[in-house]
Amino acid sequence: MLRIVLFLISILIAGNAHAQTVQTAYAGGSPVVLTIPVTASVGGRCGFATGAAPSGTFNKDNFDRDGLAAQFDFSLNCTGPSRVAISSSNGGLLTSAAIATGYRNKADYQVTLNLAANDGSSAQASCAASALVTGGSCTFAGTASTTQGLRLANAAVNQAGSYVKISAPAQSASSATLVAGTYTDTLTVTVSPAL
Repeated sequence: MLRIVLFLISILIAGNAHAQTVQTAYAGGSPVVLTIPVTASVGGRCGFATGAAPSGTFNKDNFDRDGLAAQFDFSLNCTGPSRVAISSSNGGLLTSAAIATGYRNKADYQVTLNLAANDGSSAQASCAASALVTGGSCTFAGTASTTQGLRLANAAVNQAGSYVKISAPAQSASSATLVAGTYTDTLTVTVSPAL
């Protein structure tokens, strides 16, 4: 009885093996052509490249007398068109020191945004920090979206050359003198895919 069961099992196994479709090419015969479709895709992505987001701090004593300049480099990681926007928390360098007659407690400065693409193209614009507040008139003011911010038309995947530059000349003697104090502002840079 055990032999009959084993024999039936071996027939079932052999029968299942023959049911499989096997492509075989014989020597001297026609070649067998197999077509294997391969499909891949790159998802749309847009952000700052890993480890290359704009960041840093800048401290400058006596900027009223000497002016100021600093550059903050970053790289985008966008597989298509992108937009970058900047907002200023104070709309310029601001101190909380009390203002006396003939003095002021806020100094404007220039912000330049430069974006670099992989194909060598770029986009650049400059605005006063006072135009980077909510509702400001700068073309790259606010938070980046598909329609807001400086537009880079081409892909920028880990491409060096993008930066935010801040600058201001020494304060004019004809304007009200800046009151003594520590002046601060915070720039926030955002990125978005663009239409």
